[in-house]
Amino acid sequence: MAGVFFIDGIRRWLRRRRREQKLRLAAQWPVTQAEINHWQVLNADEEAAGIGAPFQIEAGFHFKINGEYFGGYLRSVGLGLHEAESKAQGSPIVNVRYDPANPDSVAVLAEDNDKSLPFRVFSG
Repeated sequence: MAGVFFIDGIRRWLRRRRREQKLRLAAQWPVTQAEINHWQVLNADEEAAGIGAPFQIEAGFHFKINGEYFGGYLRSVGLGLHEAESKAQGSPIVNVRYDPANPDSVAVLAEDNDKSLPFRVFSG
């Protein structure tokens, strides 16, 4: 049984490390504005959940580069249910970083969106 917890810990560490590497690369990518077109309140990911904050907002967005549409998803930090439901609405503009070689590869950074969204973004 102890081996399972050890493997889960390694899996979480590897996932966090890959995410941090992607965010370091994404910090160099160009920024464009995207429009949110879908909201959903979900159970929070293990990394984002906290005491009293077991939910996350997931928002689908789209943006246009050179006449082509691309999209992706962002997630909030952990929130309470009422707060998540009340903030998951509207069509705010989101600052999105995209890989110029592959615009399907996107990242939404918290520091790029601290004033544009009514909640903090869980960078990714």
